[in-house]
Amino acid sequence: MDEMPQRIAPSTDRTAAARLLGCAPHDVGYCPRCQGLTHRYGRHAQIICPACRAAQAPPGEPPASTSTASAQPPNSPRR
Repeated sequence: MDEMPQRIAPSTDRTAAARLLGCAPHDVGYCPRCQGLTHRYGRHAQIICPACRAAQAPPGEPPASTSTASAQPPNSPRR
């Protein structure tokens, strides 16, 4: 069974948090829900931290993917 992601405390060093999150230190920022550290800026950023995303997922479902979704629905016309 998968473990639930843990919140990264805001007192954690940015470089250490970046290693845990798989991003650059300058891409690390605060989660607006829990104020923990998350991959907030840059490519593939997630504003909500992995712990908050996992907590909001319904029981029995895997946590939300870390990939970013397209801004347009699949059936919308491209401009």
